[in-house]
Amino acid sequence: MYPNKIRYDIAMLVPKDAKSVLEIGAGSGKNCVIYPKDSYKVAIEPENRTDCQTAENFPGGFNEYHHVLYEDYKEDRKFDLIVMCDVLEHVNDPVDLINFCKQHLTPEGHILLSLPNFICVENILKIVLTRDFRYVKVDQGERALGVLDINHKTFWTKKSFIRFAKENGLEVERIVGIRKQLKFMPNILAHLSYIPFQYGFLTKIKK
Repeated sequence: MYPNKIRYDIAMLVPKDAKSVLEIGAGSGKNCVIYPKDSYKVAIEPENRTDCQTAENFPGGFNEYHHVLYEDYKEDRKFDLIVMCDVLEHVNDPVDLINFCKQHLTPEGHILLSLPNFICVENILKIVLTRDFRYVKVDQGERALGVLDINHKTFWTKKSFIRFAKENGLEVERIVGIRKQLKFMPNILAHLSYIPFQYGFLTKIKK
């Protein structure tokens, strides 16, 4: 299973007035602390973990956990906010997942997601210097992390996601660059497309 941590790096994108939240790929549910305290929180997490932070064992935790793939979530419910942290790149059909999200959004709802940036400087330098492209392989039973994770089905840049969103009826409201390396760089350089290790996007259905 993937290590779990609180995604404070996208917390500024969370709408503070969201009364209901669905997180797809919620892991152990640590992100519950960045969502509005009084919101009703639902998690979709295929792995049947034993460390899930539910409302029963953690203040402000998830009210519901569904250990299914998103395709098997059959509840007819709508949410003010749907969150996917590093999920879209793992599915075979990103369009299908976005359509699922759109079907479960309230009229003014938002989709918040984070994606690895394929053209982050670390990745491009590695490819150029080694003149090679190689997936990071599974090591000692743990899934490898990073842009070239062998479990990634698609690769993304800021520009490619903006185009994808437009083609699939989404409007991008806010973007944040997430830098996990090169922390010595001035903040102004975070706006350059090859610097952020990831991007966070806040989107809504285009009307």
